[in-house]
Amino acid sequence: MSLKTELAKFWEWANMTPDTYNDERGLGEWEAGYPGWDALYKAADEALVQLNREFNHDLAQLLVYALAIDNEAGIVLKRVEEKLENKLRFVRKAVFSDQPQARWQMAELLGYIDVEGCEKMLLHLINSEPDKYVVRRALLSLSKVNNAKAVELAQKYVRDTDPFMKLVAKEITKKKV
Repeated sequence: MSLKTELAKFWEWANMTPDTYNDERGLGEWEAGYPGWDALYKAADEALVQLNREFNHDLAQLLVYALAIDNEAGIVLKRVEEKLENKLRFVRKAVFSDQPQARWQMAELLGYIDVEGCEKMLLHLINSEPDKYVVRRALLSLSKVNNAKAVELAQKYVRDTDPFMKLVAKEITKKKV
């Protein structure tokens, strides 16, 4: 059983590809109805074992896709957190991927793991990310990593047109540095 094979089954079931997923996924949650999650999780676990032996960019990219499509349940994220021994290369791959559903989960993960360049990756997500949900998650994580910097950056979002962005910014800025 390979992650590539299991992902191909998901994409066929979803009638999408990794390239069309972001534009066609809608509001999500429908992914939870996929009947092959158990096999996909097992393949993701096997991929983590392989990545622990030797980092492989192609395999890591497949794991980014698995992470993205599992964004509602968060099981792949939990397994990455628990089982991946050297998280830095994978986290960087996901942070700079074309999958916003993976990027927000990496923003979340960076709030409670210690990896080199953690703050720099969060700043990248806050300053370069087109998806406001990812920015919100990155700001929340930055408030755990460097609260003063998060307060500074959140100032520009206090009057944002997105009500959730505004809410997050107000929550961060009211915390004392």
